[in-house]
Amino acid sequence: MKIMIIGQSGAGKSTLARSLQATTGSPLLALDRLWLATDYGKAAKQWLLKEQGKFMADNKDWIIEGNYLSIAKDRIEQADLILMLRLPRYRAMYRVVKRSLKRKLDKSTRPDVPEEFIEKFDKEYLDFLLFVWRFKKEREPLAIKKIYEHGAEGKLVILNGPRQQKKFLEQWRSRSS
Repeated sequence: MKIMIIGQSGAGKSTLARSLQATTGSPLLALDRLWLATDYGKAAKQWLLKEQGKFMADNKDWIIEGNYLSIAKDRIEQADLILMLRLPRYRAMYRVVKRSLKRKLDKSTRPDVPEEFIEKFDKEYLDFLLFVWRFKKEREPLAIKKIYEHGAEGKLVILNGPRQQKKFLEQWRSRSS
């Protein structure tokens, strides 16, 4: 099965992806791990698209975690299941700041981020927090629109918070065993 996981930063995409990988044995691609190791330029975007395409071509089943809507077309079209994670924005903000502080102290707390990535609490980080705050109103509708544009609305499952994620995982595990 090919699974695409998208949603708000701090909503638990990486955690859910690792849990699904442990259950299914499918290879996992965390797009942040690739993107955060780049200079974020045009060439980096093309490289990310190429790496994503190679991963999808090399694996019969896969889990790809991360938004990156500008390169999502092939993911949307090939995915059997698209999971969108939601979380109230105040809770997402809390989780994002908490994980940043934890990673500042111990890099092993985020295996989905490249080792060389340095958490900085600067203007770029504040812009990122603003992105997190505005995600539900600005980015989520774009993601849903893109999914519908590619005729994939039947593949979309929206999980609102950790309880629904946990229930989804329990149901998935019971189906798999």
